[in-house]
Amino acid sequence: MSKVYLIKEAESSQYEQLLEQELSENFKKGMSVAVKLHMGEDKGMFSPELARRAVSVLLKLGCKPFLFDTPVKYSGPRHTKEGYLPLAEKHGFSEQKMGCPVVVSDEYVVVKMKNMNVEVAKAVADADAMLVLTHFKGHGCSGIGGAIKNLAMGCVSPKSKADQHGMAVPNVCEEDCTACGLCEEVCPSGAINVKDKAEITKIDCWSCTNCVYNCPNNALTSELTFDILLSEAAGAVLRLLGKKPVYYVNDVRSITRDCDCFSNPGKIIAKDVGVFLGHDIVAVEMASTDQVINQEGRNVFLDTHHHDPYIQIKESEKLGLGSSEYDLERL
Repeated sequence: MSKVYLIKEAESSQYEQLLEQELSENFKKGMSVAVKLHMGEDKGMFSPELARRAVSVLLKLGCKPFLFDTPVKYSGPRHTKEGYLPLAEKHGFSEQKMGCPVVVSDEYVVVKMKNMNVEVAKAVADADAMLVLTHFKGHGCSGIGGAIKNLAMGCVSPKSKADQHGMAVPNVCEEDCTACGLCEEVCPSGAINVKDKAEITKIDCWSCTNCVYNCPNNALTSELTFDILLSEAAGAVLRLLGKKPVYYVNDVRSITRDCDCFSNPGKIIAKDVGVFLGHDIVAVEMASTDQVINQEGRNVFLDTHHHDPYIQIKESEKLGLGSSEYDLERL
């Protein structure tokens, strides 16, 4: 059972103290450390101040950190590294403010998984260790956007991002479809139109499989699911890292309805919980999800997005990325 820490007051010095305690054993002097985080589309992102403080711990340990992310598939400043870097600086992620280089990696190494070949950022392969900093929030395709999504989408090429959003387009079994309209209601991309039967516009589908999970008549089917693909992509990143040390920080505050990839990630859907830290990605993700749901008294992510967040966690556990059992220590 993995230990997961919860710091209620992120502003306290416990954050640095715990990080130093946790990292000192495996993050050694001279190591190149990839600090993976999303540096912001507009309003949503990992806290620049928490990132700066994490970098200060790595520098104190004698490591050589660099912040990094990858370009996105959709159009906008983050589509290229030339556009992303000025945007990151605008959001406070500059070498001057962070104390380390900021890298947008657009070179990739292919990792073969069961259902897809994942193009993982070469920066991951070149680093000696990784620190994963994640802003935890809701997500229309997976219920939550946490550390698993941070690796799966954030560490791969635009092609591999598109593969995750395109390889699980459902099929409609017309004989079983009663045109109840529920699939259209739960589709986050507007790809489903129900008249006499459900019709899916494949080019608009995000492969979230919400319709598959929610159809009362099992009229929509898919051999793959977004959760499986998301877990495989995260698994590819960790496979490339091999036995190199990895540590996870989930900032479970400002929990917005939608992902940070949206220019406006929407309203806050749950109260702040705190900052979770641990060595096991599945345990940290499970603890983060559990504590939000326990605090709210309901599965706010399922209620909001019609997608159970525990599905991706269980898929990642099945793939061997970690254990959902954890021992939570509150600080």
